[in-house]
Amino acid sequence: MIKLLELLSIEFSPEATAATIGTKRDRLIKKITGNDDPYREVKHHSNIQALKMLPKAREFVEGCRTDYGRFKAACIVSILGNLIEFDIIGHEFDFKKLNRLFANTELTIDDTRDIYNLLRHSKNVVFLADNAGEIVFDRVLIEELRRIGASATVAVKEEPALNDATLIDADEVGLRKIAEVITTGTDTLGLLLEEASVELKRRIRGCDLLVVKGMANYETLSDQTMRVPMAFFLMAKCDPIAIDLGVEKGSAIAKLVKPS
Repeated sequence: MIKLLELLSIEFSPEATAATIGTKRDRLIKKITGNDDPYREVKHHSNIQALKMLPKAREFVEGCRTDYGRFKAACIVSILGNLIEFDIIGHEFDFKKLNRLFANTELTIDDTRDIYNLLRHSKNVVFLADNAGEIVFDRVLIEELRRIGASATVAVKEEPALNDATLIDADEVGLRKIAEVITTGTDTLGLLLEEASVELKRRIRGCDLLVVKGMANYETLSDQTMRVPMAFFLMAKCDPIAIDLGVEKGSAIAKLVKPS
């Protein structure tokens, strides 16, 4: 605790981002405790439970009669997967509730039609993954991307960061069977571009769409000037993110941001 307070006394300022401080906090905890993956058991449990729900998620998507309807349903599945989070004040997650949400979730910000129209003319998508367990539901969306005709490169964390997905989790849920999987090159919360690998930045520059999953990725990329369109898929699980998006906490978001 003393070391953490020392860190905060140095890093905390009005300009600081939660993801940057959180990254340095987690690196300090791992160094002091000697535990390089404190969330390993939680991530494994999330993957196993999510895989059990995969048939229901696919059934929800396949029940739609139009290609756009399927795509929007797959977006909802992927976004609801972002509920799998265990360290946010005021947010509690229960796998049992997730199944009921598939057909009962409305998108508060719904840019799925514009995203779908963009994807119809796109070939290369870079998909920034977020949490373990969540990536099972991302599989459903990636499968729809392939139906549309786009290929996806999925980026997971190089090293453990909270309950974010790594290559171990990607292999545990069979993600490499449907997409190329690379890493961000780092263990930052969200994507701090200054620490991202040269390979990931090259892939992003060359893609037609960057799909950005989760709150930490939103925090780190929503203020960045990017040369490619970004589709932010997330649940607004905390007040700061909800306020920034102009929505109620708990809202489901599919937001497209085009280069200015």
